[in-house]
Amino acid sequence: MPKVSVIIPTHNRAEFLESSIASVLNQTYDDFEIIVVDDNSIDRTHEVVKNIKDGRIKYIRHNENCGPSAARNTAISFSTGEYIAFLDDDDEWVPEKLQKQVELLNKCAENICGIYSNRLVVDRLSNRIISASPRAEKLSGNLLYQLSMGSPIHTSTVLLRKRCIEKIGLFDETMSYMEDRDFWIRLSFNWDFEYIDKPLTTAYVHKQGHLSENLEGQTAGREKLLQRYKNLFNTDRKTWSKLHLLQGAQYCQMKNMKKGRKNILESIKIYPFNMKAYLHLFSSLLGSNAYQRLRMALRTSI
Repeated sequence: MPKVSVIIPTHNRAEFLESSIASVLNQTYDDFEIIVVDDNSIDRTHEVVKNIKDGRIKYIRHNENCGPSAARNTAISFSTGEYIAFLDDDDEWVPEKLQKQVELLNKCAENICGIYSNRLVVDRLSNRIISASPRAEKLSGNLLYQLSMGSPIHTSTVLLRKRCIEKIGLFDETMSYMEDRDFWIRLSFNWDFEYIDKPLTTAYVHKQGHLSENLEGQTAGREKLLQRYKNLFNTDRKTWSKLHLLQGAQYCQMKNMKKGRKNILESIKIYPFNMKAYLHLFSSLLGSNAYQRLRMALRTSI
């Protein structure tokens, strides 16, 4: 059995998928299997995978589009490796990614569930580096506090012990956004992470839509996190307030002004010293169209 199972969920990204798979096949560490789960693509995805002649690749196709969480879960259920690595279908790894992470995880104590790393964000059209992941306040060890502030962990940078996944359960398939953050939180309740401060993954920005652009998915995912981990998030009043303000602003953008004002008022109640919250509240009282115009005119951010 291979040491590492590499999981690639994909949906209508045939033009990027081949490069992603190639970045795995070009690894300096070769004890792995690749499990590509095609989430009911209607493009050339099957042809792309079929044309790559390597016995380490398994191809599984969903009969309907179920989302990235379900695709990852399907791959995990078919995996045979001791370690699990995730790669999004439009990201790529540097050649030494697996070797560095496997060598480190082999040496780690049992309280370490996995390794994650820095990454580069690159504009695919110009090949210009947009950013590297910012240094987190706490990069390794127990990351629960860091995860309450945001997520320093990007899925394509991670190598995990499969036994840890088997203990906490799979990705939440009811979440189309922030399901990865939910997953890292559940792991962090039980184990710690190690970190490699080198960009071992390249994430590309391109014109094809990302889930991060889906306001409905964002608000639904954040709503679940706010409810599920209230005792984790509310340890820092400013962060707790900011999350409610962001939630309120996005509801207003979706023209759900009632839920928007409810969250904005909750934000003010938690931390009444953020003047932006009052601006958003005032704008929301003018109606959805006026809110959008005023927000754009003032270029407000949360």
